[in-house]
Amino acid sequence: MKARYLKRATLEELRDKVPENVEVYRSGSFSHFESDHSTFFEGRFDINEAELGAFRMPDSPSQLHEEDNCRTCYEAMGDLTPYEARDERLWVYLTHTRLLEYTRERWPIPVNDEEAVTFIRTHFFAKDKRSIERNNSVSRLWWMAFLCRRVPELTMEEALQIFLYRADVRANLVERPTASQSVVVFSAIIKKLHTSYLAEKKLFDRKFFRQLMVRINSIGGIKLLYCMSEQQMTALIDHVVASDLGLASV
Repeated sequence: MKARYLKRATLEELRDKVPENVEVYRSGSFSHFESDHSTFFEGRFDINEAELGAFRMPDSPSQLHEEDNCRTCYEAMGDLTPYEARDERLWVYLTHTRLLEYTRERWPIPVNDEEAVTFIRTHFFAKDKRSIERNNSVSRLWWMAFLCRRVPELTMEEALQIFLYRADVRANLVERPTASQSVVVFSAIIKKLHTSYLAEKKLFDRKFFRQLMVRINSIGGIKLLYCMSEQQMTALIDHVVASDLGLASV
């Protein structure tokens, strides 16, 4: 099917009416959006419906199948570009239609109605860049796969395994533009984490990884990290790990 985007007026009305629709989010349906052509418009690219149907529901809080769903989402979205992936209207259509049940299962809505309103607006919508990359139940999957797909010498699956291994490590990477917006910086960090994952996993320690990121960012204020080659960035990270973190092995 062609990608569908909710019209802006429809989206904003939907956002405003979240308090009225809490019970619909819990157990009802927004299927009218799929048949009412006045609420959406079609984009230029195709979405693989079979892939959308292949999303895996969580089995438990520790079995969320994030890696599988990142890959499935990325493959389902065809030739979606990063620019197009910033459009909230695309993701909100999906969280309210084809992936409504997945979103409910992945992000269970709180019992308290006031908390539920905030929660729904966080995970069913995506008002800004942070929300698109981190909070919307579907867009976050695409963005994680997109970032990991760019890491040379690792498969997307290998990079995703590293990226998803620790939530605080992932948050530190996504929240820092120095790391997430540069292929060279992001790739060098992921590959160093991959080395650590196969060894003693020391870099996944919250203290060590935060120190690493703080030091890289402080250096980034002096040197143009974006202009570094992959070899230079790797050497810089190795130096920080050995000298600033004091780790002889990772």
